[in-house]
Amino acid sequence: MKPILLLVLACTAFATTETEYIQMIHKIDATPFGRTLFDTIYLQLETGDPLDRLLNTLSDLEDRYQQEQREDDAENREFQDACNVDISAYDKDIANTDSERISLEARLEGDLYPRRAIISGLITAKKAEVKGYQKEIDELDADRAAQHAEYEEIAADHNTAIAVLTEARNIIKANVEATSSLVQKKATQKTKEIPQEHISLFQKHIKESQKKLSHSKHMLRYVPVMKLLSQIASKAKFDDSTIQKVVDLFDRLINEVSDSLSLQRFAEDKRVEAYNKTRKLLVIALTVAGSELANAESDFASVSDIIRQVEASLDNTNQRLDLLHERRTDRWNQCEEAAKDYADARSARDSDRQVVSDTIGLVNKALRTLREQLALRQAAGDKI
Repeated sequence: MKPILLLVLACTAFATTETEYIQMIHKIDATPFGRTLFDTIYLQLETGDPLDRLLNTLSDLEDRYQQEQREDDAENREFQDACNVDISAYDKDIANTDSERISLEARLEGDLYPRRAIISGLITAKKAEVKGYQKEIDELDADRAAQHAEYEEIAADHNTAIAVLTEARNIIKANVEATSSLVQKKATQKTKEIPQEHISLFQKHIKESQKKLSHSKHMLRYVPVMKLLSQIASKAKFDDSTIQKVVDLFDRLINEVSDSLSLQRFAEDKRVEAYNKTRKLLVIALTVAGSELANAESDFASVSDIIRQVEASLDNTNQRLDLLHERRTDRWNQCEEAAKDYADARSARDSDRQVVSDTIGLVNKALRTLREQLALRQAAGDKI
């Protein structure tokens, strides 16, 4: 009973193993490389080539695949190592360039731009200061010109008044003295009266003086005096003593006008002195402000030039950074593509090498099954 059971088990195991061989044959034949390999083996089996030659051929083919894979592995490692070196170099250049970019931006934002804004504000302030000082000087000059013109007018009026009063006084005195001797010969009284024609002449000079003074803007206060003298001359009796009093009055008026002119001249000198002092201080302030403005404008131009240079450097740095990123990406993609090609080639070579290895196993362990299956394929029209 036991021998029969063992025989049944052995037959069952053989059938199972043969089924696996047939499945393996079908699997290999389903690949282009396996199909080509089976065609070659079938021809060699049909021509009666020694089995050892077939096995040697398959072994050589398997060895060649392994050698090619080793060479491909070494070449891939070398290429990927070069990729790592290149990418590391790009990363280092990118980090250094980005650090340079940050430094340039920090210099612009933290130093140069604020400094330029401060200098710009200073320039604006100094321009306003210079304009203000110049305006003060112009206004001071205008006021001084107006004051001087007014003084000239006042002085002219005073001189006119002095001239008019002096002329009237001299004329009156000269006429009286010329007629005094004649009056003295005719009159016997102690107080000698002046003839009416001379009194009329005296009144005439007073009226003329009054008229001339009425045209002097700053001497109008003497017009009522002259008018009063004219009224007195038309009513009073004149003798030598009366005329002398009038002459003395003219002398006092002349002295008063002269004193007034001296006061006006003194006041004008003080105004000129104050003007010169104030203008000198304003000119100094204007000069200082102008110098500070020129310095600020020079500093602004210098800082602006530096900013242009730094901005140009920043533009170049950004362009270089973009180029480095682009080149790194290109190199990365190139390396990744090479790695994928290597993986695909290795997978394909491993598949072909496994086909050769499985075929060697079939030749060694299931040659009859292999021959039978290949014969069936040929009989079925090149299909198993």
